[in-house]
Amino acid sequence: MMFQRLIPWMVYVKGRDVCEFYLTVENAPGKLKEALEVFAKYKINILHISGHTMLDWSRAPVFLFVDITDKVDHLEQIKKELESVTSSPVYYKLANVKGFMIDEFTFPLCTLPGLRSIIILENDFVGMLKGIYERMGDMGRMLFFNIAYFGGASMAEYLLKRFELRGEELVREVLKIYQASGLGKMELVSYDLKRPFIVLRLYDSIECKAFKGQREPASHYVRGHVSGLLSRLLERELLATEVRCIALGDSFCQFNVRQAQELESSLYFRRV
Repeated sequence: MMFQRLIPWMVYVKGRDVCEFYLTVENAPGKLKEALEVFAKYKINILHISGHTMLDWSRAPVFLFVDITDKVDHLEQIKKELESVTSSPVYYKLANVKGFMIDEFTFPLCTLPGLRSIIILENDFVGMLKGIYERMGDMGRMLFFNIAYFGGASMAEYLLKRFELRGEELVREVLKIYQASGLGKMELVSYDLKRPFIVLRLYDSIECKAFKGQREPASHYVRGHVSGLLSRLLERELLATEVRCIALGDSFCQFNVRQAQELESSLYFRRV
């Protein structure tokens, strides 16, 4: 089962007073609950909360967006009570525009400790693809393939340095990054490294669904990323070719991954 996950960096609640809080709690069971009870005491509605920690951290950072309507005058008192409960400084920022606020405390954004990341909205991503393809044609497709290829290779190098997993076990787990990052749900259908020949299926591709109705496969970004990722993980030059695509009316996108030939050094190939 899959569920939509909201990572709000902007909130809009018309006519309400919105406030952002940042605090840290001791990395121990029950400590977050104690802090949240302060908000409950003042009947403050939490619009969003996110926190994270590692086992060896002494404290865990917590970010909140809250509806502080009719409680603005109590902000300083709430801050003091939170500091008393958490034994650490608490920071808050009240929205400048009633009902509308963009996150001001989070920077840099990381998906793993020390791995700085960015958020690209679907409309922005699709707009970039369509704009480049319309202006540059196949050169634009080649550009996106190569950008993604080296991005996938870089991701593989990061993972290899930090995890002891190797081979199929690592590939099967790492492919989950496409779902976690919002590109689509990737499935490992078959794995034969002796040939080599790997078959992947991608469901609900954010890239290809924007090109439904066209006459050729549409995945150049994801295909490039997969090629670079697997090439580095498996230490051989591999190329993903899209043989089924939702842009063509298929129910999923399928990539056949094989050894890249020397004459394919451009790293960009469309299905013929």
